[in-house]
Amino acid sequence: MQDAYEPGSVMKIMTLSAAINSGHYNPNEYYQSGSIKVGGTTLYDWNRNGWGTIPLSQAFTRSSNVGMVKLEQEMGGATWHHYLKKFGFGQKTGVTLPDESSGTLSFSNATTQATTAYGQGIDVTVMQMLQAMSAVANNGVMLRPRIISKTVSANGTVTKYGKQTEGRIIKTSTAKAVRKAMVKVVQSSIGTGSAYKMNGVDVGVKTGTAQIAGSNGYLTGASNYIFSVAGMVPSKNPKYLLYITLKQPQNYTKAPEEMMAEIFKPLITRALALDAASDDAANATTDSTTTKMVSVTNKSTTTAQSTLSNAGYHVATVGTGNKVVQQLPVAGQTTLNGSRVILLTNGAMTMPDVSGWSKSDVLKLAQITGKKFKLKGSGYASAQSINAGALIPDTGGTITFTAQ
Repeated sequence: MQDAYEPGSVMKIMTLSAAINSGHYNPNEYYQSGSIKVGGTTLYDWNRNGWGTIPLSQAFTRSSNVGMVKLEQEMGGATWHHYLKKFGFGQKTGVTLPDESSGTLSFSNATTQATTAYGQGIDVTVMQMLQAMSAVANNGVMLRPRIISKTVSANGTVTKYGKQTEGRIIKTSTAKAVRKAMVKVVQSSIGTGSAYKMNGVDVGVKTGTAQIAGSNGYLTGASNYIFSVAGMVPSKNPKYLLYITLKQPQNYTKAPEEMMAEIFKPLITRALALDAASDDAANATTDSTTTKMVSVTNKSTTTAQSTLSNAGYHVATVGTGNKVVQQLPVAGQTTLNGSRVILLTNGAMTMPDVSGWSKSDVLKLAQITGKKFKLKGSGYASAQSINAGALIPDTGGTITFTAQ
């Protein structure tokens, strides 16, 4: 919360939102990409040669700085500044963490005014970014960040803290249009977010690369950047807003977006798996009952299997070990009687028989193993690309299940 930084291109979510909402976005208007001169300074696209003369509809998808400057100029400085303040920049969010920074928002000249449209020349905090983006995810109504959902006192009294809103910032139609643009970043051949594509998952993202300011201008060198991605899932009606930043990576084993995707995808997979399990419980028939999942982690495999089977669960075991190191659902989670529990042991990972598994069960398996799984078709799993009992490969490839 004390760290304020230049956000880079993720800020374009707010730029596009402001342009659409204020009526200054013409997607069919063409502009010359590559560079633009503002206030005596030449500003460049990340691809300095540009893509020729292109429509503004491609600016967000390609993450064109020049395209965002054009939007800022068409809005005008006063309108753009108005929206930056509405989104909460330059102000503390009020989150209950110590030493929160307010960041900086300064329109000192035409150049800095223009560069804020692509996230340069403005300092923000993570909480400010999450708060601002929540307006897009929440159909125009901005949410105040909260850390605690509830507290339980020593005598068992439960105090729940509901949502706090900061009011309507943009129209519902604007929020939906921006989320559609975020999907294009992932799905379009010209988009910058193909690394975040997830089979069967409705993902919309905006990627970002920001220079880091030093005492004598911006730092140079391949590592002196803040790489970031913001995602909304499912994009049509978001339940999750995920924002990841990667500052000055030192070991480039792969492209920054691929490194962040290895964090992004498992987190989204886990969240959706928990959702699917909750949906299964919510859709249970009236004569079904739910219980709290018991803890079998750190118990022997045979004891855990016996405990869960006797409680009426279907048990699937991953691995050849004699001790359970992880379980899904986790202990304490509300589960539907007769649902499936997956146990990960301390031995080599082996593939269970997934015949008859639901999509939520497959997602739980993906979460607990950390592997890439793909479910083809709808309904329940009927075939798998790796035989039951076979070792799950350590790296590479996607394990496919067929459903019918």
